[in-house]
Amino acid sequence: MDLLIYFVQSVIYALIVFLFIFIAKKIADKRVSVLYDADYEMAVSKNMAVSFRRAGLYMAIGIGMFAAVGADNGTSGFFDNILLQSLDGFLIITFLFLAMYINDKFILKGINNDEALKNNNIAVGLVEFGAYIATGLIAYGSFADSGPWYSSIVFFILGQAVLIGMVLIYEYTTKFNIIEEIKKGNIPAGLMIAGILIAYSLILKASVIGPFNGWGEDLTAFAISTISGILLLLIIANKAIENIFLPDTNIQKEIVEDQDIPPIIVVVAIKITLALIIGSVVL
Repeated sequence: MDLLIYFVQSVIYALIVFLFIFIAKKIADKRVSVLYDADYEMAVSKNMAVSFRRAGLYMAIGIGMFAAVGADNGTSGFFDNILLQSLDGFLIITFLFLAMYINDKFILKGINNDEALKNNNIAVGLVEFGAYIATGLIAYGSFADSGPWYSSIVFFILGQAVLIGMVLIYEYTTKFNIIEEIKKGNIPAGLMIAGILIAYSLILKASVIGPFNGWGEDLTAFAISTISGILLLLIIANKAIENIFLPDTNIQKEIVEDQDIPPIIVVVAIKITLALIIGSVVL
């Protein structure tokens, strides 16, 4: 009987996630309906940029809801938990569409993302994919703890600010304008920024997940993760990757001049792997 109950509950939780993905789809469809039909672009026009945006949105909801759905919220009944998890789902969707606005205005500044995606700018689509996944991971860390409900909002705001800062720092430390390259459709440039966003969000997720220990301790952990991530992921890791794993490759040349995707895939994979390790040992 217990197995049957668990099975039924699992189906209900899965349906809740599916419902929120459907709601997000309808909101996203309405947002761009003046410019294009997203379903037509993906299915008929084979628009990969739009597909990357949608894939990131849908996956991020699943990642965020993984912590919210089925979590112990301290309530006594299954249906009470369903209600609270549904509220969490609406909050996650709000986070994701706010992240889209932040992505448009601050990360890809000077680029009309909707127009770029309509024109199948895959680089922009990749950045949006990365930004959505990053937001979903931060939401996962926020909803997995036992802190006050508004702590999720605080850490979302802090997380978005740090992600913007990471992109600005990366742009400042390079000798080229990576946002301009993305605007021109440079796929390796978009892939690199997407990788940085995902990798860094893994570190931030690790800093906020777990029991709420008070604002002082949790914000200190968040600050330590931010600083250590900048030092280890952007500075030390860049040199290590270029000198050890790709000794005959100049990453900047591969992005700007050659626009060569394979080495950037390796760079991004190593950054994400290192982020997983950093997130587990840095605190």
